[in-house]
Amino acid sequence: MDKQGGRNVREAVAYIICGVLTTLVYMAVFEGLEWWLAPLWAYSHLLTNPIAFVAALIFAFIANKIYVFRQKNWEPRIVLREAMAFAAARLFSFGLDYVLTHAFFKWWWPGISVWFTPFWENTGLPFSAEKIYRFGVKWGFIAALTVGLNYILSKFYIFRSPAAAAEENNAIEEDIDL
Repeated sequence: MDKQGGRNVREAVAYIICGVLTTLVYMAVFEGLEWWLAPLWAYSHLLTNPIAFVAALIFAFIANKIYVFRQKNWEPRIVLREAMAFAAARLFSFGLDYVLTHAFFKWWWPGISVWFTPFWENTGLPFSAEKIYRFGVKWGFIAALTVGLNYILSKFYIFRSPAAAAEENNAIEEDIDL
């Protein structure tokens, strides 16, 4: 494997590890706050969910910047640009996840269930057709799509290499001079 291939494998593995750790941060913050707030307030999830999301977002940003994409520039202007782009990308992928989940489960499942449910029931397996569909679509297709999208946005837009950023800035400056 060439040097670039090894770097890509290391990056992908680091991205997956950081993703798992981000999920654990989200779960720990959410569950910790719920443990504390739920006995006091029936709607505690309205507060704990966004706080956990922000905590996980901050952790993911720092972990991706340092360990996945190995960006060393901590100049406030650069960090602010990266952080805003990172948050925007994550909000976009969350929105995409939300829309696709709604589409697959509310719009398309009724039509798909007509042929999928009898097919699935003939297999004799213990899980319902709807649960298999939900699991496969949500964690197979939609999750893979959003993770892939987040990786691509992070690699080529948010945490692009300093050389690529400088090249882009030079191209913009040349366009302005013309």
